[in-house]
Amino acid sequence: MFSKNKNHQIEKLPSKQSGFTLIEVLIVVSITVVLAISAVFAFGNLQVSSQLNENTEQMIQTLRTAQERSFARINDSPHGVKFQTNKFILYQGTSYATRNAAYDRETVLDTSLTITTTLTNDEVNFSRQLGMPDHTGNVTLTHATSGSRQISINSFGRVNE
Repeated sequence: MFSKNKNHQIEKLPSKQSGFTLIEVLIVVSITVVLAISAVFAFGNLQVSSQLNENTEQMIQTLRTAQERSFARINDSPHGVKFQTNKFILYQGTSYATRNAAYDRETVLDTSLTITTTLTNDEVNFSRQLGMPDHTGNVTLTHATSGSRQISINSFGRVNE
């Protein structure tokens, strides 16, 4: 604001400053950016973990389903699970090679996940009526960016993560 003094000269009146300085704005923007980036990374890790957990549980459930079908003598046949790099198949028969393909139930994994096993022929077959596995070992589910989950099958047919 301006005023005129006795000599008709214009003087600047003292003014109250309001608003933010450039430095204050830059600090706030920087903090916001850091928090946003941290949230993105945390969400990405949560997504990987969730994907691994969900697919591991699905594999465990498929193994238990094969065991229960064998134990219950569904179609008077043993059942098993065949593992491949990007999918696993619940099948009916004494092995994957001699299975009845009409009863296959295939589960395809996301492209970021891969399966490796220590099982003979990458499959496990459960005996009819007893539900005992013909092979023991581990099935590992690995995410392309980070993390993995391991499922163990023991000689009594117990399936654990």
